[in-house]
Amino acid sequence: MILVTGASGYVGGAVLRRLSQEGHAVSAMVRNLGRAAQVQAAGVPIRIANYDEPASLERAFQGVDRLVFVASDGHARAVMRHHANVIKAAATAGVGHVIFTSITDIEASSGFYFTPVYRDAERRLLASGMKWTILRCGLYADLILTHWIRPALASGEMSLPVGDARVAPIARDDVAEAMAAVAAVDGGDGSIHELTGSIACSFEEIAAAAARVFGRPIRYTASLPADYLAWAWGEMSDPWPHAFSSLCKSIEEGRYARVCGDVERLLGRPAARFEDFLMRTRPAI
Repeated sequence: MILVTGASGYVGGAVLRRLSQEGHAVSAMVRNLGRAAQVQAAGVPIRIANYDEPASLERAFQGVDRLVFVASDGHARAVMRHHANVIKAAATAGVGHVIFTSITDIEASSGFYFTPVYRDAERRLLASGMKWTILRCGLYADLILTHWIRPALASGEMSLPVGDARVAPIARDDVAEAMAAVAAVDGGDGSIHELTGSIACSFEEIAAAAARVFGRPIRYTASLPADYLAWAWGEMSDPWPHAFSSLCKSIEEGRYARVCGDVERLLGRPAARFEDFLMRTRPAI
């Protein structure tokens, strides 16, 4: 049986639906009854467990052959604790294979807010004694759209402290499809897959693509890190100003520019081009 964590979220929900539609024995894990209502339409069994309650995790993981572990989110200390609890509980419950979503920005030299969190989770997973597969995700195209393009549609300007850096955006739909493809087979050979877009784009190119798709003038300007951080503190709650500012620094350092072919190897097709992703999402904007 396959269990999908974070099943009420976008990626977890997409993985759950795909596996269910393909006829796999799959269950959803959510944190509470309110979240359970969000996944009932998938028509699969639901298990409720809290990341801060190890006993509930161990109960939820009983009889699970493959665990699709969609990473948590929020304050770094809490996320690190959640990841540790899930991995320990999965090992205690005898889970056979864990498929974990990590990030490409994983090097110890990175200053990104969440890098230590994912490095710790990967280390724990490798030491757990379970079979595992790690999917290291690049910068989500959805993040670029939500946090940087949407505001620019109103202002006409996308101002970020990333210089002339390039990124290879990956759509969450492609990540979910890749996760489902890995979970659908009885693997767990210690593979690490890099999930990136098929093309590395500059932010000038990203702004130009958004202008074409949405029919509005948008230009990219390189801002100063201090100016962006000051703006972020005025717009976001903790810890997101630091998270986004340190993400921009990683982007400026070229940590999200790499293009990898693992999506095509897993799915038999290239990852969606960024402009095609925007075209798909345009009706919802």
